[in-house]
Amino acid sequence: MRVIAVSPESKYANEADVIVRLLQAGLMRYHVRKPSWTLADCAELLDAVPAEWHARISLHQHHVLAESYAVGMHYKDGMAVDHALLGGRICSRSLHRIDELETLLKQVDYAFLSPVFQSITKHAYGPSWTEADLATSLSGACAAKLYALGGITVANAARAIAYGFEGVVVHGSLWQAADPLEAFARFRKEAA
Repeated sequence: MRVIAVSPESKYANEADVIVRLLQAGLMRYHVRKPSWTLADCAELLDAVPAEWHARISLHQHHVLAESYAVGMHYKDGMAVDHALLGGRICSRSLHRIDELETLLKQVDYAFLSPVFQSITKHAYGPSWTEADLATSLSGACAAKLYALGGITVANAARAIAYGFEGVVVHGSLWQAADPLEAFARFRKEAA
């Protein structure tokens, strides 16, 4: 199972070390999503991660840093992709509606569709489609570029893959655990 992680929004103790250890443990990509961080804050985090791991990291903010670091870029729903800045880097985006999958997936290497299940971190935030509508939408070729986000746990990750997603994105189940590395190891073992 392909697994991507999204960072906690705020500062996390020894995050650079945790990033490296997650990637070493088999995490496919690590997305840095820090909406309140400055460009300098994000650069400081990237500086703390050895350059050999940068190709498996994507930034949600401060895309200009991609020029200095070999990182990918992630665009939020509704944000135009800056193809001039990409320069061959990995590009992903967030999607929240199943009726826009075919069109928007053509612009990126992969995308997150959310929320697939009831969110762990956002109260009363769940899917706006039925399971049948989701299954129909994922029956096409677009599913090969689509990752399930929102409420992903050990208990439902296999169900997301059965719907047709390429992989899953973990956030709340990782960062609300006492030890995110242990949580990821358990996730890889039990959800596979």
